[in-house]
Amino acid sequence: MITTIGDGKLFAEINTKGAELWRIYDAKGKDYLWNGDSAYWGRRAPTLFPICGGMIDDGYIYGGKEYSMPKHGFCRDAEFALETAEENRAVYLITHSEERYALYPFRFEFRIEYLIKDGTLFVYYRVSNKDEKTMYFSVGSHEAYACPEGIEGYRIEFEVPENLESLVIADNLVQVDRTVIGEGIQVLDMDYRFFQVDALCFKGLKSRKVALVGHGRRIEVEYDGFEYLLLWTKQQAPFLCIELNCGIDDYVGSDRLLEHKEGNAVLEAGGEFVLCHSMRFSAE
Repeated sequence: MITTIGDGKLFAEINTKGAELWRIYDAKGKDYLWNGDSAYWGRRAPTLFPICGGMIDDGYIYGGKEYSMPKHGFCRDAEFALETAEENRAVYLITHSEERYALYPFRFEFRIEYLIKDGTLFVYYRVSNKDEKTMYFSVGSHEAYACPEGIEGYRIEFEVPENLESLVIADNLVQVDRTVIGEGIQVLDMDYRFFQVDALCFKGLKSRKVALVGHGRRIEVEYDGFEYLLLWTKQQAPFLCIELNCGIDDYVGSDRLLEHKEGNAVLEAGGEFVLCHSMRFSAE
């Protein structure tokens, strides 16, 4: 089921499957989100939970037991309940179930809230630990923005100059090597050669805001609390993903223990966890 929210300046369509952003457009009908053409990539803006990235042998160990877990977790393919629907706001909910408990042995509530205000789209992730034990998880966004002309001719503008060094991800695992892009970089021109293997993955950037700029459009993404920023596309695909993650793929050689997975949030019994990022769009 698709629900539309908006404030007269900006509009968003959201699918209950995965609580996934389905379309973002302005009052003139200009689209900013990738359309999900399966010839390149059939998704648009999946939410990653309760893990980000891949795991060794597609699973992990918790409490002495081995569990299976698909890449990026199970929420992106799950049907969410539409808990709240207002003109400019929608809240989606998913909870533990017997099937999910077999993959992830924690009782939880996970809400995704979309709010459009003054032409800005805010996305809130709210995790509640309904269990009696400590919960380990990560959350991530994976919005793909339309670049109809191809990504070359677009650039990423960082809030402040950055020394850019990318983690190397191959076979869904973080490798030992690193890719040094350069020092003092505030503008990074996009090039498909960056994505010959996988994503560019930056850890611990000083910037809390980046912008995708080119061909008469500007998309500003502001975030806080996300340790990792990833850029990703497929060869010659007309979109670029700006991914914000609080977790990352397993490192090569990790011990596979859920408690040791880098980037995982740790939430005590009865606790709540909130992350937010926002997107602002403009066209010339």
